[in-house]
Amino acid sequence: MTARRFAFAVFALAAAIALPAAAEEPAKVFAKSCAPCHGKDGKPSPVFEKQGVKDFTNAAWQKGISDVQIEKTIHEGKKGTMMASFEKQLSAEEIKGLVGYLRKLGAKK
Repeated sequence: MTARRFAFAVFALAAAIALPAAAEEPAKVFAKSCAPCHGKDGKPSPVFEKQGVKDFTNAAWQKGISDVQIEKTIHEGKKGTMMASFEKQLSAEEIKGLVGYLRKLGAKK
């Protein structure tokens, strides 16, 4: 092994050890944690929608809620609704990623 390759290998190993595990991609987190109620494209089934599950494709909902409110809801859940807290299942980085992903669902037509 050349000195250059050795140095690169040492650098790569050090970076892998020093960095925490990357958060899962927002689309994967959404598919696993959100889609069962909100639908794979952000639009819940009529049954869930009647129970108050939010439709992320709805322009009025998108306009009427801030990113901070969305983040808080994912983190804390909503008492009296089907929305559970995800603070123990998702990292802060994953929750922030979901906020951006939900905004993209609202932009799709």
